Amino acid sequence: MQYDDLNPLFAILNKTQIEVLKNGYDILLSNIKLDYQSDISVDNTILVVGENELANDFINKTKDKFNIIQKSYIEKYNGMIGDFISIVENEEIHTSQIVFFTKLKLDSRILNKTTQLGIHFVNSYENTDSMVKEIENLIGDFTYENTILYDENKCQYHHRDKTMNSYCSECESVCPTFAITKDDKTKELRFSNIDCIFCGKCVGVCPSGAMQKANAPLIEITKAAQLYRDKIPLILGKQDIQSLVDSDIDIKDSDTIPLLLPNINMLNEVYLISILQTTGTQCILYGNIESNLKDSIEFINELYTKVLNKKVIYLQNEIKSYKNLAIENITKYQYKAESSEFSREIFGERVKFLIRDNTYGSLANKPSIKYTDLTIDANACTLCMSCVESCNTNALISSKDNFELLLNPSLCTACNLCVDICPESVIKMPLNGMELNNSFFTYNTKAKDKPFKCIECGKIFASEKSIKKVQGMMFPIFNDDEIKKKSILCCSDCKVKVMFRANRM
Repeated sequence: MQYDDLNPLFAILNKTQIEVLKNGYDILLSNIKLDYQSDISVDNTILVVGENELANDFINKTKDKFNIIQKSYIEKYNGMIGDFISIVENEEIHTSQIVFFTKLKLDSRILNKTTQLGIHFVNSYENTDSMVKEIENLIGDFTYENTILYDENKCQYHHRDKTMNSYCSECESVCPTFAITKDDKTKELRFSNIDCIFCGKCVGVCPSGAMQKANAPLIEITKAAQLYRDKIPLILGKQDIQSLVDSDIDIKDSDTIPLLLPNINMLNEVYLISILQTTGTQCILYGNIESNLKDSIEFINELYTKVLNKKVIYLQNEIKSYKNLAIENITKYQYKAESSEFSREIFGERVKFLIRDNTYGSLANKPSIKYTDLTIDANACTLCMSCVESCNTNALISSKDNFELLLNPSLCTACNLCVDICPESVIKMPLNGMELNNSFFTYNTKAKDKPFKCIECGKIFASEKSIKKVQGMMFPIFNDDEIKKKSILCCSDCKVKVMFRANRM
C-alpha cells in the first residue's frame, strides 16, 4: 500500500497514531474492486453547433485536425466525453466532443453546474487557438475512477412513477458537475464518473443509501472506525490534509487520531452515528462543512443531548486544546449492517438501541432530513395496497393473512409517492419529525379489514371494503346481469367457471 499522499500528515503524528491511520486507510481502499477504474478513448470527432462566421472560420482552421460535423442547432445532448449523443429532429449524432458557437438554452439548474468535460463554449476562451489546444488535449486514451457505487433497487428515483413528478433526485440536484444527470421520461439516472470531482455530496444527501463512495462505503468506514475504539477520531477529507498540517493544531501524543475519508461532505446522520457507536467516543470534524452535513451534525447532537445529555460531534474550531481533551464515553453498539439494508434501516436500528425502552420526546426535522408518521383514514382505506406497491423502503407493508396495512415510520423517507398514488386520497404526510420511542421504530397497524371469502369455493381473496367498492362501481354498469354481479364476489379461478357455466346455458 502506497502512503505518499499521507506523508505530510505522518509528520505531525506519533507512531501509534500513524499505525491506526494507515490501517484504517487500508481498510477503506481494500473495498476497491478491479472495475474501480475504466478506460476511455476519445477520438477527434467534433460536433460544431452554429452556422456563423466564427464557426466557419474554426472549421477552416481545424479541418485537418478534427473530423467535424456541423449543425445549426441541436435540441439536446447527453452522455460524456468520448460518447456524446446529440439530438436534431429525431436524428442521433454521436461525437466525442461538442463546440457551441451559438447560445444554448439552458435552465438555471444546469447553468449553476460547472462546464462538462468535452463541452466547449466559444465565449469561454480567450481566442480560438486556446480552445483548439484544449480540444486537442482531450483527445487520446485516458483512465478514470468509477467513484460512485449505485444501487438502483434502493434508489428513490429509479423507475418510480412515470409522470413528470420526481419523488427524489437529490443527488442530481446537489451535483456541482454533470457527473449525475437524470432522464425524467425513463426515470433513470445517468453517471459520468469522469466528470466527478469527488465532493461526496450525492452520497451524503441520498435518503436511502443508494449512493456510496467506491473507496469509502458505509460498511468499510464502520470497520475502519473499530480501530479508533476509545480514541477520538478527527475526521477529515484528503483535500484537507495540507490545511491541517499547516495549522497550529497539535494532536501529537493526544487521544485524537485522524480518520481520513475522500471528502467529509459524503457523511450524513447514518455515517455519523455508525462512527460514534463503533468508537464509543465523541468525534471531531475538520474541513469545509456544507449545509446537508450541518443538518446531520445538528440532528445527531440533538439526539444525543436528549438521550445522554451530551454533545458528541464537534467542529475543529470548537476545540481549544487536544492535549487535555477528555474522552466522552458514549454507548457502544457493534451493529453489523448488511449491504442490502437501506440507510434508514441502519439508522433506525442504531437509534432504537440508543433509546432502549425509554421515551425522549421528539426530534424536529431538518431541511435535508425528513421524518413522518403517516396518518391514514382507516375507515376510508380499502386496502388496495397501492401505497405498499409504491414504497420501496418497506416502510409500508401488508399482512395478507388478516388484511392489515402496517407502517414503520422510521423507514419512511417522506418521498410523498404513497400520498399521491392513493386512489382514495386517505394518506396524509405530516412532517412532524422523529419520535424517540419504540413505537416509531416498529410496525404499527394503520388500517385493517375483514377478509372476504369467495362465494363459490370459500377461499379468501380480498377484503370486504375492496369488494364493496367494486360493487358500488360496477353494479350500476352491469344493470340486471346477475352473472357478472356474481363474478365480482368470486376469486379469479371461480370467476372464470361462473362465466363459463353461464355461457353454456
